[in-house]
Amino acid sequence: MSRPLWLALVVLAPVLGGCRIVSTQELADLKNPPNPHMANIDQAWQQKIVPQIVGEARPAAELMRLLSTASDVDSACKQYGWRSQDENPCVFAVRVSGTVEKVDTTSRSGKVVIKDGRGETVVVQLGPTIRGTALRDGYKGVSYQDFNDQVLFGNYSRTINQHAAAMMKAFNPQPGDSVTVDGVFSAWDIPATLPDVTPANITRTQGGA
Repeated sequence: MSRPLWLALVVLAPVLGGCRIVSTQELADLKNPPNPHMANIDQAWQQKIVPQIVGEARPAAELMRLLSTASDVDSACKQYGWRSQDENPCVFAVRVSGTVEKVDTTSRSGKVVIKDGRGETVVVQLGPTIRGTALRDGYKGVSYQDFNDQVLFGNYSRTINQHAAAMMKAFNPQPGDSVTVDGVFSAWDIPATLPDVTPANITRTQGGA
């Protein structure tokens, strides 16, 4: 016998009693309500995640100088970064301003290479596949405890990364463009050079700084 596609659910009404038909998915949602953070990712990206990163981002030269003077990554993280759990790497917000030297789209993990004001080259993730969980882990508005479900927490990160990839696609950086990128990177140790940056905001500027 095939399993029924619809289930009857008895519901109590203030005036009239009775029943209504709900789908299997609706019944599952009633038993396990969808996480509210998953329902509000678009709003969180626009109103919370991006503003937080833009507000906290330090110019690359300043951040790398500060990190180089720190005694260890734990002390550096407390002063200049964010770590929601001890078992996570530290996430730092950084601002990179410079000129696009190269746009690499040979793989789905595309990259933009920028020569910044220090004369250093910085790699910014382009997508459409954005690697890592730095955007999620750097956002102070949620933590794993808000999900208690590794799959949901992973889906939350992927959706945030998709927003970053869509932003980069719409911007369409080209060699020669002067840009400023506000983004994040994660590190277990104090980096000697700036790691690949995951973008949260990108704008065109009049020149590298």
